[in-house]
Amino acid sequence: MEPRERIGEAPSAIVVGVLVGLVGTAFREAARRGYEIFGEILGAADTRGIPGWAAGALGGAILVGVSAALTRRVARESAGSGIQEVEGILAGSLPPIRWRRVLPVKFFGGLLSLSSGLLLGREGPTIHMGTAIASAVAERSRAPRERLHILLGAGAAAGLAVAFRAPLAGILFALEELRREFPPTRRSIRAVSLATITAVLVGIALAGPSPLLPLPPARSPSALELGLVVPFSMLVAVLGLAFNAALVASIGWSRSVARRGGALPLALVVGAGIGALAWIAPPFTGGGEELAVRLVAAAPAAGLLALLLVGRFVLFDASYATGVPGGIFAPQLALGVCAGLLAVVAGAKLAPAHGFSIVLWSIAGMAALLAATVRAPLTGVALVIEMTGCLPAGLMALVAAITADVTARALGGRPIYEALIEPQSAGPGGEDSRT
Repeated sequence: MEPRERIGEAPSAIVVGVLVGLVGTAFREAARRGYEIFGEILGAADTRGIPGWAAGALGGAILVGVSAALTRRVARESAGSGIQEVEGILAGSLPPIRWRRVLPVKFFGGLLSLSSGLLLGREGPTIHMGTAIASAVAERSRAPRERLHILLGAGAAAGLAVAFRAPLAGILFALEELRREFPPTRRSIRAVSLATITAVLVGIALAGPSPLLPLPPARSPSALELGLVVPFSMLVAVLGLAFNAALVASIGWSRSVARRGGALPLALVVGAGIGALAWIAPPFTGGGEELAVRLVAAAPAAGLLALLLVGRFVLFDASYATGVPGGIFAPQLALGVCAGLLAVVAGAKLAPAHGFSIVLWSIAGMAALLAATVRAPLTGVALVIEMTGCLPAGLMALVAAITADVTARALGGRPIYEALIEPQSAGPGGEDSRT
């Protein structure tokens, strides 16, 4: 019986990987292009006498409003990241995934919200869609309960991997972030590896092999940098705890607003504001990956970096509070880069003759912030290294991530997805998310 189960799981995991690769890559590229098209439309409107900010406000309100309405009417559990939903399903604390509803809502609702310029990531929707695809494959193959559980975890891991073209991060995500709900057995690791690698290969075949966050080459970190990254990462951990607390508070606030006046007005207001900013101040909108690359290529002054850090921090919470599909990983990348570049400015004053590496400190900032919020340090390190292709930054990123994780744990912080399960189950309006 055991050999037959293994034979059955391998083809199913490969099928899941192929489908997640196709859907995830299509979603990633469509969301990227959608945001570009939105900016082009605003530019065209401005040249025809319609203020770009006004066109952005109208377009943003429409896109976010439609996404919020679609989510609430068809599949409320599709709101937000979806990773906490996946963890709840794997743990048995939430009902089985309604893949026929979740898959289209997550794809098209997420596409609308990301195209509008909301500060949300694509990895949450892609992970949720990966789980939905795995559920569909398991249903079609009449998989037993144990195999269904394995395929769901494999689909989630493949979703993260294809979102960032990071297969190792996808595998580590299943082993580290999902470890409580998805025990790492030989069977589960095999299925995760097959689905994840297959999904990434499909994504590369469709969109090319280049890293999604290409940064300039970097040298190995110096002893001084390895020493200073420890206190830096402790400070980033505090930022991560504030990030988590603010996000949970914003969801609670949005639920209160929705009970009084409905959820749609909030989505329209936030969509209009972000849409206007997409013309007035584009760096304060969008997921954050492209901004991270631009910041490293031409680091702005410390004042602008601090403004970006605070502004995007607040605008992310407003974006997530709308209740539309969207993740939290990608927005943290730009925040982590801002923190790392501010550390370079401080280091230049502390040791002006040293020459601190912008690339190394940017990667350390991203890894530390991801570790402090998600509390999966190895996944965070693998993710930023695979996204950037910068192997020399590995040691510094690892020191930063572990330091941030230990600090966040010592300060009593909860992993963000664990903290999000309760508000997610009630939905943005306070009702059960599946009613």
